[in-house]
Amino acid sequence: MERLEDRPKLEVRWLFGEEELDFRIPQVFLCLGKRGSGKSAFLETVASRYLDEGGKVFDLFGARDGEGLAWLRSPHVKEGKRAVLLHGDLVKVRSEHETLPASRFALSDLDRGDLFISASPLYETPDAEFAAVNRLLDVLWGRRRWTVPVFVIVREAANLIYSRLKLRGNQQQAKAEMLYLMRESRHAGLGLGVDTLRFTAIDIDVRSLADWLILKNLGLFPLPDDLEWVYKYINPPAFRGLIPRHFVILSSGGGLGLGVFGLPSWHKTEREDILWETGVEVEYPGGGQPDPVKVVEKALWSLPPGSEPKQVAEWIREHAGIELSPEAVETYAKKLGYRLQISLTDEGGKFQIKKALVGPSPPPQG
Repeated sequence: MERLEDRPKLEVRWLFGEEELDFRIPQVFLCLGKRGSGKSAFLETVASRYLDEGGKVFDLFGARDGEGLAWLRSPHVKEGKRAVLLHGDLVKVRSEHETLPASRFALSDLDRGDLFISASPLYETPDAEFAAVNRLLDVLWGRRRWTVPVFVIVREAANLIYSRLKLRGNQQQAKAEMLYLMRESRHAGLGLGVDTLRFTAIDIDVRSLADWLILKNLGLFPLPDDLEWVYKYINPPAFRGLIPRHFVILSSGGGLGLGVFGLPSWHKTEREDILWETGVEVEYPGGGQPDPVKVVEKALWSLPPGSEPKQVAEWIREHAGIELSPEAVETYAKKLGYRLQISLTDEGGKFQIKKALVGPSPPPQG
């Protein structure tokens, strides 16, 4: 399949035991590393490859800031991959993309999209999210036959164990169910991408079920005893020096390699309000949420006609204390009837592209 230039690359140099990462079949990736080491970005890169090969992706258990929603600005969605937002029963979600209560999801709904996003801000409470994700996994687990793989991103393995614990009330049974899910997932056509912060949270039973073990920057934590042999080939300080793009990979067949991947351009940054950035509006029970359309509208009324999206974003940052990208401003301005006028200007012998928002006249003040 042709690789598009805007896709994050993923390359491995094998030290021994060279093997191929095949994104046409369900596989289990277990990614370990400290916070900020690029674990989520790596799993997004793997999921990107599954999408390119015709598979489907479920992004579950993201951080409370809704990092999974960043997929909505990925090249996959821009090029026609269909996104479905899964949400809680008591939450109203408005988006240009299809929405569906997670409690109503059925296997037949796989035909409705390519990328299914279950993000924390789309649920009324953490407990509602845990219950919903448990159900989603149970439904996917029930596939008896399949034609394309479904790659499921579980950000932080402890969330998966905790969600089963909430359901079963027994930690040993919760862990046993996670092991069973990992062991039998390929029979349901499920690939899994799981990340975790510490080896102590994931013991050898879980690690042994991974097709690929991805080691990122481990910080202060050493490798567990059963993996100390890796130090014969890669010295301990090297793990603490890994930048987010770099990783060490171990295969279930005994291979060891060094890898590099391109950080996804759409990945959420720490200070972003991803709901605003992607144009997703959420209404929770018992209270309303800020209306980004009205904020942009107020900014446009306050600025001279024909202002650039960048100027509008700067006004909002200064007067409303909200970080909003120029691209997000364009999205909301279009909802207000504005259009983007693009012109080419010559400033000091250099051609510059100028964007201006042109639309209805502001209402009379008074």
